[in-house]
Amino acid sequence: MPYIKIRERNIYYHHNPTPDGRTILFIHGAGGTGEKWVNQLSGIKDYHLIALDLPGHGLSEGVGSNSIEAYKEFIRQFVQGIGLESFVIAGHSMGGGIAMAFALDYPEILKGLIIVNSGARLKVNPMILERLARGEHPLETVKYSYSLNTSPEVLEGAIEEMKAVPTQILLTDFQACDKFNLMNGVQDIKLPTLVICGQEDRMTPVKYSEYLAQEIPQALLTLIPDAGHMSMLEQPEVVNKAIVNFIQTLA
Repeated sequence: MPYIKIRERNIYYHHNPTPDGRTILFIHGAGGTGEKWVNQLSGIKDYHLIALDLPGHGLSEGVGSNSIEAYKEFIRQFVQGIGLESFVIAGHSMGGGIAMAFALDYPEILKGLIIVNSGARLKVNPMILERLARGEHPLETVKYSYSLNTSPEVLEGAIEEMKAVPTQILLTDFQACDKFNLMNGVQDIKLPTLVICGQEDRMTPVKYSEYLAQEIPQALLTLIPDAGHMSMLEQPEVVNKAIVNFIQTLA
């Protein structure tokens, strides 16, 4: 998989090139990496798929940011660096916030927007921020990111993944989420939009996605049964079908 140098730092991205297919750029959530989209990269065919690791995440150099706006501008530099001129942007949770901010500022280079388990506002429990500031991983929150039917093995794997993420990265990401507020901004998104949410999402509940679908003029809401906040990992086939159906409607 390739790297590109942005701001003097090597940025890693997963790349599934299909020269004649529409491009989808996937942005992961807080503390995540492009690997969170592994089931989309492997399961969606005939499209050009890209999933990057944000700065300081995964295999990318640099440091994280405590601002959605800063991440948005980084994405702009990234797409310029790899030569993307027309694409669909998709984001999960914090990545959804980044994607919405990008859609507001750079709609001319976008064909569509996909928001997965996110919201127009992403407030974080102050106790989580306090614990991260002390260098503690809030491991007990992992179970709230998945459906109630999730196996202990999957939850244990997710806990081990969180342990591997530096607490400073989690802190700045959650600070970025906590400051994010587009409650009075999403109405100005003028792009075809797909809003996806797991029906059992306890981190960004369904009402968050319902608000987006109501307020974004060209939005379509798809709820994913038996899925929580990680719907693209929990029910990948259903999520992939929703994404492909949406892409096929775009001009």
